[in-house]
Amino acid sequence: MSNTPKLSWANNLRAAATLGVIFIHASSYLTGSLGKIPQNDWVISIIINTAVRWSVPVFVMLTGSFVLGNYNDKIGDFLRKALNKIIVPFLIWSVFYLLHNNWDDLLGNRLSLSQKGGLVLENAISGSAVHLWYIYMIIGMYFIIPIFSKWTKYANKKELTLFLVFWFFLLVAYPLIDKYRTDFELNYFTGYIGYLIGGYYFFKFAQLNKIILWTLLLGSIAAISFATYHLAFQNNVDKEIYLAPLTPGVFLMSMSVYLLFKQSNIALPNWLNVVVNQICNYSYGIYLVHLVVLAWIDDLLISATAFNPLISLPLMSLLCLAFSYLIIFVLRKIPFIGNWVG
Repeated sequence: MSNTPKLSWANNLRAAATLGVIFIHASSYLTGSLGKIPQNDWVISIIINTAVRWSVPVFVMLTGSFVLGNYNDKIGDFLRKALNKIIVPFLIWSVFYLLHNNWDDLLGNRLSLSQKGGLVLENAISGSAVHLWYIYMIIGMYFIIPIFSKWTKYANKKELTLFLVFWFFLLVAYPLIDKYRTDFELNYFTGYIGYLIGGYYFFKFAQLNKIILWTLLLGSIAAISFATYHLAFQNNVDKEIYLAPLTPGVFLMSMSVYLLFKQSNIALPNWLNVVVNQICNYSYGIYLVHLVVLAWIDDLLISATAFNPLISLPLMSLLCLAFSYLIIFVLRKIPFIGNWVG
């Protein structure tokens, strides 16, 4: 994506979302430690974790804005590019995480050959690292883009609005519907397809008052943080049910962040524009490698519990971003494999 004035906001948003994902996983070192760290640190980590939960939905929305909206009806070329840009790096890093996380089991004598095969199969099905769920989802999304692009291309604003309103209604109502196990077939209007079409819709049509957007964003952060806090200390569990991407609060947060970037003309210094462009160019590789880099930082450089989370989490996240970028930058320079690492 070029950094033209018209689309500089999208570059800024992609770079922010890349850093936001790292913040999510850095803060997760603390959010999963309820009762093991000071309560104030846990609360701070929950607020930080909540405040960047828009990151993954925004990636899908950007796909809706610039991939769904620009599909050229050449399905062979489209899927071939998806294979080269998304699937091959995903497979390479899946193997890396499989070996990294299961080295002793796979190469030692503790497991039989059939057990090793079962371990490989399990990792292939469910993902060899927790963050790879997103790639499984986005690969499926790319296969339906050629179908949905035709509808979005000819659908009018009213039809797209109706779809998104019904999708949002199901975000609110689905827990109740699921509780009573109704037989209504609603799967056609659920899942991440709402973010994909929402990105297309918000890019093409949406414009909201910034005061409303800031109110929705900050209100969502406050409500989700409080609900997560209440759930934890009332039931003594640190579940993240209110932090899931397919929840009303996270959607409102994601929509607000997307539109705030889209409707803002932020003039960055030249050096920061260079940084933003580099993060965007390497964002997929950074996403793939950042989880192991974060673990190395936590083990070798700075623990999430070393300082107050307001210091340790930003420091860990920025170091992770820098090291992840450097790793992908160097790997891309290696002949033969450089084009396949993300």
